[in-house]
Amino acid sequence: MERALTHSGTVVSGTAESGGRQRRSQAAANRNRIIEAAITAFAADPDASMDDVAKAAGVVRRTVYAHFDSREALINGIVDEASTDLVAALSQAGEPPERPDLATAVLALLSWPVGDRFRMLLSFARKELGEQRILDLMEPARAVSISVVERGQRDGTFSTYLPAETLVAMTEAITITLFDQANSGLITDSGESFAAVCLVIAGISPDRSAEVVAEASEWIRESLPSGRRED
Repeated sequence: MERALTHSGTVVSGTAESGGRQRRSQAAANRNRIIEAAITAFAADPDASMDDVAKAAGVVRRTVYAHFDSREALINGIVDEASTDLVAALSQAGEPPERPDLATAVLALLSWPVGDRFRMLLSFARKELGEQRILDLMEPARAVSISVVERGQRDGTFSTYLPAETLVAMTEAITITLFDQANSGLITDSGESFAAVCLVIAGISPDRSAEVVAEASEWIRESLPSGRRED
């Protein structure tokens, strides 16, 4: 049997190490299953209980509580999952385009599917966790968005009627409103409306914004390895 030394010099078997990896892998799989089940359960019923989530995940209640010791912790786990997904989405195409208006539209189109996946949860989550917690999940996009807007203001692409930080904050606030509109079925596109709004807030005319959004969609198709956004 394969044996190995730990950092303390204790001899452990390779089988024990393998068993530990399997347990960690199983725990991670359970956590992911619980998160996915909770997204579905809370979207269908914001008052869903931990028992409801456990049933949807196909695990016992004890397993849910082993990962999330309260309903609030579970909701926070979903918000963290959304933030992680946002980072992954924004990294899909590497560095955004150099042109500020095109970069703004690309970032919006890449981030919308993440919000669209979690949008049914945002209304009740921000009531339970607070508005700031929901805004915190947008942090991964905030710094790069501010940088792009600042660059656009310097080269004359964007208006300077407000600081870049304020324009981005306005975009974040409107994002939540757009998700509510999507929940109501009033917005059914794949982020084109969101991208256009981001550009209009920055000072681009609506007609020109539509053209830039079309360019951004083409840029993404050509830049992503899969040829499309991760939806």
